[in-house]
Amino acid sequence: MPRENGLSLLELLMVMALLTILAGLAAPGFQSTLDNREGELALRTLTSQLTLARTSAIEHGATVTVCPSLDGLGCSGTWSDGSIVFTDMDGDRGISEGDLLLRSSLTDLRGRLRWRAFQNRQYLQIDPTGVMRHQSGNFTYCPADGDARLARQLVVNATGRIRLAIDSDDDGLREDSSGQPLRCD
Repeated sequence: MPRENGLSLLELLMVMALLTILAGLAAPGFQSTLDNREGELALRTLTSQLTLARTSAIEHGATVTVCPSLDGLGCSGTWSDGSIVFTDMDGDRGISEGDLLLRSSLTDLRGRLRWRAFQNRQYLQIDPTGVMRHQSGNFTYCPADGDARLARQLVVNATGRIRLAIDSDDDGLREDSSGQPLRCD
């Protein structure tokens, strides 16, 4: 009698059950990896935009504005929605005639991205010398579940230079510019 190759229905059901159990065990770790990557990508995008803004301000000899944008065309919404970079010849934080939209980045973050600064203006302006106008501060990303271990921060100083917050004491939490652990509340 010839031997048949393949799986019986019972064997197939057992394999499917085992794969379902393994997938269920792996899901929380996978979500943590996704949240970690989302935070890194959000801050990398902002780093790119701020570098472009600073370079463009010097190159065009004009003020450049970076602001949150819900639609990619004007300043609106929150930083989690996306952001735009544009030359702002009259400094009114709006795209007017003669202004150039340099970059638009729409995002659909599950987490939250916020800007905190001394004067708490929800935009950044860089003057023609490449220096921030009015403020310095930081962007903080927190994942949707509020896990501070996955929080990220981008610190922007008054000269327009940027740096990422690091975990200097190896406790699993990055520290802000004053040395305090990042919090997501």
